[in-house]
Amino acid sequence: WDYERALLTFYQQYLQVLEKSWANGSPKGQPPSRLAMTGILSLCELLKSAYHFNFRSNILNMVVRQMNNRECDQVSDACCKAVEFIFENDTQGEVAMEASRLVAKLIKDYKGIMRPQVVQTFIKLPLRVHIDEAQAAKIAAEANKKKRKRDKELAEIEDELKEGSGSVDKILLARCQSETLQSVILTYFRILKSTDLSTRKILLPSALEGLAKFAHLINMDTVVDLLDVLKQLLLNVDELPLEAALNCVLTAFQTLQGPGKELQIDVK
Repeated sequence: WDYERALLTFYQQYLQVLEKSWANGSPKGQPPSRLAMTGILSLCELLKSAYHFNFRSNILNMVVRQMNNRECDQVSDACCKAVEFIFENDTQGEVAMEASRLVAKLIKDYKGIMRPQVVQTFIKLPLRVHIDEAQAAKIAAEANKKKRKRDKELAEIEDELKEGSGSVDKILLARCQSETLQSVILTYFRILKSTDLSTRKILLPSALEGLAKFAHLINMDTVVDLLDVLKQLLLNVDELPLEAALNCVLTAFQTLQGPGKELQIDVK
């Protein structure tokens, strides 16, 4: 116990040193110092190698905030790749869900030009759960929680065995993926409906590419809204970049082949 406590104490102190080295060496409007870059790049590597370890939320917050760093492309690229690694490798989905919420908040709150690479990180998410399955997953999770409360000792043993074997909790995975999908789709819609023309022009191709990939997972209410937005975009197709226009069409087809099958469409 003393060893574990000492390890966590020194690990936390190390993270604080990295955070301070970045904060002190990256003045606003200027390129970061070499020491500052070492600090943030170290945090990126720690996120990739220890994303299930303690203080992961602290590291995630630091890394996500620098995904859109305008002073140093190397920092921005490293942070985006670290988040992509989480999206691709988090088999349980909890860390990926936390990261996707932070990225969505960054895109929503940022004032200024956003790098398309930030939005493109969502493409790496291996989402498979339909958004309508979120409610079923929550109900199952609540039922499971009540059952575990009735036999707390057995639940603790099961947790230890599950952690040791590295098995995936399918109910938890379904809930995490559903909530992640909601964050991602909402971000895409914000971009499509943005009144900031310069931002929309830059991010639109990335948003449409993501929608083309995940459109088959959305529910019927979202399908109708999405098709309406795509229609409005295609009415001004000459103003769209070629890639964005093609992704508009692809997204529409993917939607109609998936949940949109239930729609009554007048072929005329």
